[in-house]
Amino acid sequence: MEKIDTSLVNNIMDAFECAREALTLLPQMPPNIKPVHFRILNAIYMIGDASGSARVSDISKVSGLLLPNTTKFTNELVELSIVKKFTSASDKRVVLVQATELGQEYIRDYVIRFIEGLDKEFSKINQVDCIIMIETIYKVSQAMKTVYQE
Repeated sequence: MEKIDTSLVNNIMDAFECAREALTLLPQMPPNIKPVHFRILNAIYMIGDASGSARVSDISKVSGLLLPNTTKFTNELVELSIVKKFTSASDKRVVLVQATELGQEYIRDYVIRFIEGLDKEFSKINQVDCIIMIETIYKVSQAMKTVYQE
């Protein structure tokens, strides 16, 4: 059997492992707070309206979580008194989430501080390189999905 050069594929897979490891470097959170909770708080921060409220379905889209999982993890945050859930006054079918005072403190102390730190470090990297990296990751991910679906 003739061997093919697999160095490019192996290097791409190694880079994905490195990226996965980078995602584990979230800031140390208080006890009972999971990395997925950080993602939800970040989503609330990113998409919250003037009152800080965000729809559960929008949190799901922004965080990349499935809606049932978003609901589950949001409920965990409700139990920890970090967020509160309520229905929209205009449409009772819409469930909104808002950070409590404790949740706002976590957003300030963990989410915003982490994002600001990343922004400072990422600004040292050429913006064009960052954009190319982002586009390339999506292309490679799509290529991998294509292979796995065959």
